[in-house]
Amino acid sequence: MAVPAGHRFPIMFDELFPQGFFVISVERGKDWVDGKSRDAVDKVSGRPVWVVQGTDPSAKGRNTGQVVKIAAEVQPVPPEVLAGTPFRPAVFTGLKVTPYVKDGWVAYTVWADEMVAPQQAGRRGGSSSVKAEGGTGQVAA
Repeated sequence: MAVPAGHRFPIMFDELFPQGFFVISVERGKDWVDGKSRDAVDKVSGRPVWVVQGTDPSAKGRNTGQVVKIAAEVQPVPPEVLAGTPFRPAVFTGLKVTPYVKDGWVAYTVWADEMVAPQQAGRRGGSSSVKAEGGTGQVAA
């Protein structure tokens, strides 16, 4: 049985980001065609692609940067900054990964349906088992 190219495999938030995810920025995704940049459009839904740049504290090594793509008509808004910190914790619902091979290594693109504050994740009944602890905005693993 073959897996179709571009298939998106579901994954739980806790599996992918066991120590949470912190948003740095949200920008319109870009594709490069013939050396020219153009706004990215999701091949599955036809909606604009938004790129959420962030950091994954559970990542090993020096590179803790992570990108999550969201296909949506409207730019996703990151959750508020945690009081007294520069951090914006976020939880993604409907997470999926698309593996591919790059330079002989298996890499993956991360897709999500929605980005919410950790406090909202439990109320929405999304695909994440992450809950906020004591209203601090810390993500329980």
